[in-house]
Amino acid sequence: MNFLKDKFFLVILLFITIFFMQGIFSLPVLDRDEARFATASKTMLETQEFIDIKMQEETRYKKPIGIYWAQSFSNYILGNYPYDKIWVYRIPSLMGIILSFLLVYKFLQSIYSREVGLLSVFFLTLSFLTISEIHQAKTDGMLFLFITLCNILTIKATIESGLKIHFRLLYWISMAFGILIKGPIILIFTIFPLFGLSIVKKKNFFKFIWTKMGFLIFLLISIPWFVLISIKSNGLFWHESVINDLFNKVKSGQESHGFIPGYYTLLIFLFFWPGSIFLPSFFINLKKKFNEYFIQDNTNCFLILCFFLPFILYEIIPTKLPHYVFPSYAALSILISKEIITSKFSPSLLKYAFLPTVIFPISILSGITFVIHEYSSFDETFFFLVVILSTLFFILVYFFKKKKVKQILFVSSIHQVFIYLVAVYYLVPHLNSFWIAKNMNQVIDKYAGVVDEVIHFGFNEPSLIFLTSHKAKKNKINKNENNKKILYLIEQDFENSEIKSNKLSNFKLVDEIEGFNYSQGKTKLIKVYANF
Repeated sequence: MNFLKDKFFLVILLFITIFFMQGIFSLPVLDRDEARFATASKTMLETQEFIDIKMQEETRYKKPIGIYWAQSFSNYILGNYPYDKIWVYRIPSLMGIILSFLLVYKFLQSIYSREVGLLSVFFLTLSFLTISEIHQAKTDGMLFLFITLCNILTIKATIESGLKIHFRLLYWISMAFGILIKGPIILIFTIFPLFGLSIVKKKNFFKFIWTKMGFLIFLLISIPWFVLISIKSNGLFWHESVINDLFNKVKSGQESHGFIPGYYTLLIFLFFWPGSIFLPSFFINLKKKFNEYFIQDNTNCFLILCFFLPFILYEIIPTKLPHYVFPSYAALSILISKEIITSKFSPSLLKYAFLPTVIFPISILSGITFVIHEYSSFDETFFFLVVILSTLFFILVYFFKKKKVKQILFVSSIHQVFIYLVAVYYLVPHLNSFWIAKNMNQVIDKYAGVVDEVIHFGFNEPSLIFLTSHKAKKNKINKNENNKKILYLIEQDFENSEIKSNKLSNFKLVDEIEGFNYSQGKTKLIKVYANF
């Protein structure tokens, strides 16, 4: 593929990248998953230990090594000591998703049309779930890239009844990197649909991507680290990652994330908007033309399986989080885009689509109103934003009544862009009480050069560890350290025990930080003491 041929799309990608960098730079480190991944990568950089995975002294054996290597490499290129800039850790997620957009567009342009490629990327870009994942230093952005690449190569194989050897090798290399990023999860979105296609078509499609050399390269890339970590951890890695993390999530709802089936089906109307507007018409047409969609067309069949099989599987698994089904959105965006372009933006696409059209704008406006009311205060800017969002909503409804598909897509894109800017430039600063770790870090920086030691206790969110591990330690006050100038930040619930033990007899209260711990759903008060 000539990736430099379509300059227009490259300009669009550049714009998308620059646009999202606003949030990547300004959004504080998020608890808890992002902060845990970033802290483990930071520990890796500080200790120069690139085999074991630790958050300071605590082992972190939930996921394989791939994302930590990617984030460490990002810091080698863009970061510097003390490696506490969260935006650097988010670059792998950004690049993984942006490269996926490029692959999707170029491939769809070659097998369908430029319009299908553009519209597919349009839906993925504006998806709330994509926007969320692109801004978090986690595994899902990079995993999305390798799943997308594998599935594009599979579609190419089904069309051409085989793949040239270099494409087969690329498939298995991508599979290996996916395994290093998130273990066997990549198989759910790649091999599972491929076997499903083979069963439906009664034909072995797996042979089209199989190569002994590719599988050997797959093993050479993916296996060595698992061997090394098994030795280094004395087998603890497998117990933590497979039994405590993976199997327990399959068996029952873990970490307060258990939900009944139907969770993803409901959320798709929020997280895939505006693509979700066209879900009713797509499913109606799929039912009407099942033979044409599913039986006659291998590519369509594979795309349908790529969406439905992982989606249904995750609906069954008790532990549920929105991003678990994120890779399946790629296939869905292609199917819906193809439907829209084939029908030439027909008004029939909006059949039964009123509720899917309005549910996201109403939900997002209600959500913004609620969080500002609960955790900030209404101001003139808020009411101005409400007017703009309400206007966009009524314009959207107007075009829906007129059955103007293109205009609905245009207005929905304006809506998503506006919501993003509201989140970055209004919500983030106005919800300052959410960023307890950032505010504690600012207090610590205020006393830099004045104190000999900074100690914190009680507030244990990983965001604080990430921001302060190089300049503060988590501990209780030691009476023998009173000869030092100490800044002590303690969560209010633990303050009384320190006072009763007379550890704070030489300390005075110099500051307080009140905030809302969204991970726990509780208000927290941090007391700042100093002995100088």
